[in-house]
Amino acid sequence: MLKAGFIGAGGRSRGAHYPNVNRLESVEMVAVCELDETRLKQVAEQYQFPHTFTDHRKMLDTVDLDIVYCVMNEKWVLQPALDCLNAGKHIFIEKPPGANSGETQQMLDAAIANDVYAMVGFQRRYAAITREAMRLVAEKGPVSLVTTTFNKQILGGDGKELTTTLWNDVCHVVDLLRYMAGGEPVEVTAYRDKFGGQSRNCYTALVRFDNGATGVVFGNRASGGRVLRAELHGVGVGCYMKLPEEIEIHQDNRRHTMGGWEVDGVDENDVDRYEGVLTMHEHFVDCVLNKKTPVSDLRDVIHSIHLVDQIEGTLE
Repeated sequence: MLKAGFIGAGGRSRGAHYPNVNRLESVEMVAVCELDETRLKQVAEQYQFPHTFTDHRKMLDTVDLDIVYCVMNEKWVLQPALDCLNAGKHIFIEKPPGANSGETQQMLDAAIANDVYAMVGFQRRYAAITREAMRLVAEKGPVSLVTTTFNKQILGGDGKELTTTLWNDVCHVVDLLRYMAGGEPVEVTAYRDKFGGQSRNCYTALVRFDNGATGVVFGNRASGGRVLRAELHGVGVGCYMKLPEEIEIHQDNRRHTMGGWEVDGVDENDVDRYEGVLTMHEHFVDCVLNKKTPVSDLRDVIHSIHLVDQIEGTLE
């Protein structure tokens, strides 16, 4: 049984992470730290935490923990994450991992130095339809083409934000692109545009990978609403995904459509399962118990972060 601590009780933690970790039989939720005492009381009562704190360092000094879910905005995560890693704790953090790639590297260095894992919540890797698409294409590979699209309508911006929309949101599908391609980028052509404001909100990138696959990223916040889609193509097979709910499979000129819940064989209402959040947390715990590096550990994610920098134009 792993003893788990939590730092942060914001909306993402309470909506996705607390309830799913609570479903894991091999984890005991023993300590929580949150600056907002109202939120602290709420989660402590809901999940019956025996230990509560408003100072994460005191939590680390007081309670014997195996893993820590350190979930908060990228502008605040660095120091708590480093404190956990340097205390020898395996951690789970949300994307993006820090406020910039330098902070990502600091956390990675600390994870390596202390021989612990630092898993990042790139949940699209764990979605049922992502796993199914990769399985089908692996059977009839190699990967030829990958596309990822993540659009929303978020207009405005004065150009003075702490991070860009590519860093704090579109990074999701940059990571998914690289993960599904199965290689590392060797050529990147990118366009960064501003529509309806002074902040970059439209990114388009063409990526060539070292295994011969080609990838295309579309990330547009000047569009008309939220769309999250992807394509993965092999030889004689093409998978068209509406994440996380549906995959349309074209194979040898035959078409078949499945819901994410059908892929995982679960109830349609168990969104946390087929969306990938529960699977992601199960994977993290399994890796800690069996001493295996998680799929989305910083040791791998750092390469996605380098690709984000290339698309942003900060790493040529």
